[in-house]
Amino acid sequence: MGGPIAATSGKFLLIGAALLLNGRVEDKTVRVAIAPGAWTSAISPDLSDWLKARRSGSDVKIHLRAETFRAHIAAVEAQPGAGAAIRLGQDVLAENPIEIDFAHQDVQPLSPSEAARFERGAQPIALRHEPDGSVSVDLAEGNGAPVRALLDLSQTVGATMPGLASGSVVKVGGVALPNIELRDGPKPVVGLYAFRHVRVIFDLGHDRIWVRR
Repeated sequence: MGGPIAATSGKFLLIGAALLLNGRVEDKTVRVAIAPGAWTSAISPDLSDWLKARRSGSDVKIHLRAETFRAHIAAVEAQPGAGAAIRLGQDVLAENPIEIDFAHQDVQPLSPSEAARFERGAQPIALRHEPDGSVSVDLAEGNGAPVRALLDLSQTVGATMPGLASGSVVKVGGVALPNIELRDGPKPVVGLYAFRHVRVIFDLGHDRIWVRR
């Protein structure tokens, strides 16, 4: 390392299904895409070459805000996502919890104790693994019976369900989420934008989404 690493801003832009912000890999300033809907992380060829020139392996230090964590990222992709040099997917997020405050467009990496404190004050949404490999959650309109909905955080939608009326109150995993964009669609789906007005930790690796308002 070439001296102290200054803190970066946690402010992000929501571009499609990715959160785009500035960060650092080792001591190089890069654009970082946090992609909760991506199971794997990746780096760009240019960043990979830069790391190789420094004789850095696939275990790299990532700096977001004033926090630093180490992640193993072996995949190299021409476009990791949203113009970023590195994509952080669920493989990294499961080991390094990050609080996402969609309302204020802010992210905060959390230590294990900070994540536990967040979870104690949060509402959990339980996830299910289906036989086809997909992940589902309960989705209910008002006080109606819940149905199984596909959880697809790569989709830029709120909630979709047959007969779902705009303005209805919906619950995801028993948790009422405010101001969700609702659509009448052919099958139940919960997308990333269902969480646009809450603070959240996407911990898909442990079958939970933690929500605070």
